[in-house]
Amino acid sequence: MFRGTTALTPIQLTTAIVRHPLVVSPDTTVMDAIAQMSGVRSLCNTARTADGQLDDLDKEARSSCVFVVENEQLVGVLTERDVVRLSAQQRSLENLALRSVMAHPAVTLRESAFTDLFFAINLLDHHQIRHLPIVDEHDRLQGLVTHESLRQTSRPLDLLRLRRVAEVMTREVICAAPDSSMLALAQLMAEHRVSSVMIVHPGTISTEPLQIPVGIVTERDIVQFQALGLKLETCLAQAVMSTPIFKVKPEESLWTLQQIVNQRSSRRLAVTGELGELLGIVTQTSLLQALNLLELYKLAQKLKEKVVRLEAQKVQQQENLIEQQVETRTAALNTKVQREKLVADLATKIRSSLSLQTILDTTVQQVRQVLGCDRVNIWRFEADREIIVVAESTDSSLSLLG
Repeated sequence: MFRGTTALTPIQLTTAIVRHPLVVSPDTTVMDAIAQMSGVRSLCNTARTADGQLDDLDKEARSSCVFVVENEQLVGVLTERDVVRLSAQQRSLENLALRSVMAHPAVTLRESAFTDLFFAINLLDHHQIRHLPIVDEHDRLQGLVTHESLRQTSRPLDLLRLRRVAEVMTREVICAAPDSSMLALAQLMAEHRVSSVMIVHPGTISTEPLQIPVGIVTERDIVQFQALGLKLETCLAQAVMSTPIFKVKPEESLWTLQQIVNQRSSRRLAVTGELGELLGIVTQTSLLQALNLLELYKLAQKLKEKVVRLEAQKVQQQENLIEQQVETRTAALNTKVQREKLVADLATKIRSSLSLQTILDTTVQQVRQVLGCDRVNIWRFEADREIIVVAESTDSSLSLLG
């Protein structure tokens, strides 16, 4: 038995509990259990109103497992994954009692201890289960929580907008061809412990080998086949796969992903690239991974590092601006100093010499040095409008003097 340690919002968390789960005895056969699961599934509403959608979510959770109870005590659980495993083993389910195949003992959580959303999420992840029974103080079954019911309860809009599909998608997707048998798909699910198999066609639009998703087969499809008494080995995937499959791009936000999941009532979406090729898969579990405490810590660290980088860039920009301002002011001061020095030097030359030509020659030399130009001339305008160059400073061999 496990207990939470951090109280959050227990009143809101109770909405994540799916009440009235399917309950059977240990002597119930697997086929009878499948029939009950299939019966609940057939009652799901087709209308997608808000209330109808929540009601369907409850029914889907209830139809995905049965709890085995004896003397008012929970003794085990049978899930869709167990049905797939038994189907892959080609065992006869007609007379197979649940007590011999159920998962036992079941991991449970007391309702009074269900005060922390993250604790429930981590409990599911730690034990790699998808159904968490909720019991009272006397260990009597009260309901269950699933990834989907927890996802509906948690609405971390800001966090989902910050994260991208590529961060949480599963890149190693179990795939099969459309002509694969349902038995082969069940065996793939059991071997790799996955809830679905992606049906793909080989891509022909590139020289690289591509897998183009065309449909999907899930554990629920296997359960439905068993309920109908159909032969898995003779039925092909292309005849029963769910198609078209809903797709999402890796750069989309998890908020967009959640919107698609809610609108399409789809628990699995294919992640595809620019050519329509399969890159990965995202599920309702992927959305909950965004709420995992470790993932939250990693995201906080990334955001902190981003803030530090932005602050460093801002400081660097301010330092660069100050340096530019200092350089501009220094250049202006140097120019002013040079001009003042030129005036002082010219004044000194004038006072030390009574020769006008010497003064003019010194002036053009000093001015050209300050301006850094090729030539400086002093012109004298005669009364008859004639112009005569009387002083010149230049490095050119061509002189205008005289």
